[in-house]
Amino acid sequence: MIRKLTALIISVVVSSSLLAVTSAAAEGEREALQAAFIRGNNLWLAIEEIQKPLTKEEYIRSPQWSSDGRWMTFLRDENRPEVWTYEAATGGMRRLGEGTNAKWAPNDYRLAILSGRTLSVMSADRPSDHAQNHVMENAGEFSWLPDGSGLLVSTAAELRPEGGWSPIELYVLKPNGAEGAWSKQLFYRLPPQSDDFFAIQTSPFKWSPDGRWIAFIAKPTASFSADANTLILLSSNGQSFVKAGQMLGYKDWFQWAPSNGQLAFIEGTGREATTNKKLTILDDIPSLKKRVLTPNGYADNDFTWDREEAIIVSRRKEAAWSGDEEDRSLPLLAKVNLRTGQSKNLTRSINGYGDYAPTIMNNGMVAFVQSGQGSAEVKLIKPGSRRSLSWITKLTVAEDYYGRANWGEMIDYSK
Repeated sequence: MIRKLTALIISVVVSSSLLAVTSAAAEGEREALQAAFIRGNNLWLAIEEIQKPLTKEEYIRSPQWSSDGRWMTFLRDENRPEVWTYEAATGGMRRLGEGTNAKWAPNDYRLAILSGRTLSVMSADRPSDHAQNHVMENAGEFSWLPDGSGLLVSTAAELRPEGGWSPIELYVLKPNGAEGAWSKQLFYRLPPQSDDFFAIQTSPFKWSPDGRWIAFIAKPTASFSADANTLILLSSNGQSFVKAGQMLGYKDWFQWAPSNGQLAFIEGTGREATTNKKLTILDDIPSLKKRVLTPNGYADNDFTWDREEAIIVSRRKEAAWSGDEEDRSLPLLAKVNLRTGQSKNLTRSINGYGDYAPTIMNNGMVAFVQSGQGSAEVKLIKPGSRRSLSWITKLTVAEDYYGRANWGEMIDYSK
């Protein structure tokens, strides 16, 4: 299989025109629209109007760009996922090892990789240096610290012989200067199981822009987690623990504003994404001062901040989930003015199609996925326009779970 991918790199990926545009984008010569996406279960690269396959007859998921767009990682193989990297400047690919969860450091080319419960760190540009340094066992979830100096990691809770679950512990891991060695320091222990709180795992962690608060989702067992989880705000000094609300366990459904202390999240319980899902702004954490921005009779899902002034959200008329696709309520994109609370539609209704996963691109355009009737494509909206332009067609359709699909498995934009 490695030989097949190597041959594919030579015969398909390394086209002079593609590499020229990629190199220009990597060097910052132009802010090209760039995305890695899945078509026919294979990995493709889109740079402006150029679209090229990077794999053939594979099963690829979860492409993810480094912060500067020079590198990309992806998961290969449906049954035993492997973490691979792609280097934009050369078109080279490399297998890093087995894993189901990989995250780039915010300021360099280090990757943290979770395989089972083993967390490892390695450098994509120096794969032979301390390859797959194991930094922690019994890891549940993790995120890089905002400055890239280390990791914040949650343990996976364990069922005790006497009954009940062990509490989740959060650790800060940092390189200690010795070759390949990392230090481990307990940061916080979540409350034990009670009538008011129950969690056996967490989501990734997200820091407020000023670094004072850490937001994450505390998740109970799978059967409970499908319907309700607790959004937690933990102060960065570990002194304040705030339960902000109930929501589903989707990491993209809670996001800090780009430069202030506001947190937006989709509040509401029940596994159906089509009912009881409200776009909520948390203006003040200690007092839990909230604003609900979803009109009565509607349900909100995926969203993105448009600076601090507005939020673009995938919004539909509220309706019970239907197993019949023709009876489902399908969303449009709406832009919500945070000062006035008023909203306006950015897209128009097309029978049988919904608009999902909005993203603000580096040129100010809004990218989103339009999907329905067994197909999906990525479209673009110019600022101030309601007319969308087709960019990437034949996107592999993400699996639908009660009205919500994880489009992050199918596309990632270099922004």
